[in-house]
Amino acid sequence: MKRASQQEMEVVVASFKSSGLTQREFCKQQQIKLATFSYWYRKIKRASETPAAGFTEVTASVESVGLEVVFPNGVIIRGIQDLSLIRQLINW
Repeated sequence: MKRASQQEMEVVVASFKSSGLTQREFCKQQQIKLATFSYWYRKIKRASETPAAGFTEVTASVESVGLEVVFPNGVIIRGIQDLSLIRQLINW
């Protein structure tokens, strides 16, 4: 097999997964070097498992009523909108 692109190897890996063969059997049948196939198999598998970097926007389905602080003695303060107030309460 000549040098293939990643897209071509993704097709080959998908074909392998549905073949039911071992990597060795599949490579022999397709005339692909086992080491080459194993490299692409691992690379494609890692790429599919790795989450995309960056941020994802999250929106709340209900309106926020603020934050709450729970003290060790059981006292709960709810509805705090100002983060500087939380800092003051924690350091209290």
